[in-house]
Amino acid sequence: MKVVMIGAGYVGLVSGACFAEFGASVTCVDVVQEKIDALRDGVMPIYEPGLDLLVKKNVDAGRLGFSTDLASEVPKADIIFIAVGTPTRRGDGHADLKYVYAAAKQIGQHLNGYTVIVNKSTVPVGTASQVSRLIAEVNPEADFSVASNPEFLREGAAIGDFMRPDRVVLGIEDTRAEKVLRELYRPINLIEAPILVTNWESAELTKYAANAFLATKISFINEIANLCEAVGADVHDVAKGMGLDARIGKKFLHPGPGYGGSCFPKDTLALIRIAQ
Repeated sequence: MKVVMIGAGYVGLVSGACFAEFGASVTCVDVVQEKIDALRDGVMPIYEPGLDLLVKKNVDAGRLGFSTDLASEVPKADIIFIAVGTPTRRGDGHADLKYVYAAAKQIGQHLNGYTVIVNKSTVPVGTASQVSRLIAEVNPEADFSVASNPEFLREGAAIGDFMRPDRVVLGIEDTRAEKVLRELYRPINLIEAPILVTNWESAELTKYAANAFLATKISFINEIANLCEAVGADVHDVAKGMGLDARIGKKFLHPGPGYGGSCFPKDTLALIRIAQ
């Protein structure tokens, strides 16, 4: 199976290397020539434990390559993942989808034969529908399906999270796409990880809802920490007492400086904008 990954950043590179480890033939495409040159030389643009060894292993095996030429890679693909950035749009807090839409238009120009186009980027509800519309406008004769497949990777544990996920979420609208994606994720079935098949909108919202809930747990325990200081309680004991309840769970109940990173701040803000 031929996979093209548009975007060789954190999500795209980790996902591409892991799909290659599954046995797929993967090409990661990026517009930054320096990044592609560095990857070809074995230099990673990000730090993720074990990623350099995984990339080298699959490059040496001939299953993983890198390119800046999307036009030549799209016609050969069975599945194309869009894994580009969706930063917060300046001024209003919405997710900026210009890179996603630009990728969709480029894909549409070069499709050849049935292809599944998958949103791997974190995108607002309705994006899959827009991607489908844009591709159809660019190439009315194209034979394609669009799917949503959000990632749930933690920095520092991304390879393990990909290879042994809590779940895989697939937002699809037709059985052809489901068949192709289940085949790609077949190694996941061997470890009996749940694969949730739903519609586009549910898959897109699942990512935002999950991140917002985790951010809520962090903020909540920090507020409880302030209350503990005021009344003389030990927040660590309180958090342990809460976390032993299976309905709550012990993860993300550690008081600290608050949530941050590359995802939680932008995703919580984007979810607010979606709700508004």
